[in-house]
Amino acid sequence: MPIQPIVETTWLEILSLQEKAYLLVEPESLDVLRDKWLRSPSSCFIYRDGEQLMGYLLAHAWNKDRPPKLFQKLPEATNGNIMFLHDLAVADAALGKGIGSKLINHLVKVSALSGYKKIRLVAVQNSRLFWQKHGFTPVDISVCESYGSDARLMQREILV
Repeated sequence: MPIQPIVETTWLEILSLQEKAYLLVEPESLDVLRDKWLRSPSSCFIYRDGEQLMGYLLAHAWNKDRPPKLFQKLPEATNGNIMFLHDLAVADAALGKGIGSKLINHLVKVSALSGYKKIRLVAVQNSRLFWQKHGFTPVDISVCESYGSDARLMQREILV
C-alpha cells in the first residue's frame, strides 16, 4: 500500500523532502516534527512509490481557534474536536500525480473515523487555491507571522 504510517526510520527522508518543499518558510527541526507524530501517530503518514518517499502528511488534534506556532513543540493539552493538518509535502517527482490529494483524502477518512468535525490548516507558499480545490475555505483568524506573509488559516468541515 503506498500510504503507510510513519516509522522512526522514515525521518531522514521526511527532513530531506521538507527542505526541498519549503522555500518560502524555514523548515522545522526534527524534534518539532517528531513531536506532532508522537502525539498523534495515526494521523501522520507517508506515501511511497516502491522505495521512494513521494510525500508525507503530519496532523494532530487541536483545541484552540488560533493554530499552533511554528518551530515549537505542542503544548501539553491539545486534545479537541479539530484535526490540525500541520504539514503536507510532495516530492517534485510526484507533482501532478494526485499524491497530495490521496494523503488529504486519507486524513479526512482517519479524522471522520476518529470523530473529528473539521480539519484546519495554515496555507503557506501561495497554496490557497490547492487547498480550496480540496474543500478548504478561509477562516478569519490571524496566524503567527512565522508562517509567512501570505499565510492563511483554512478549514474543511468533515461530513460523515
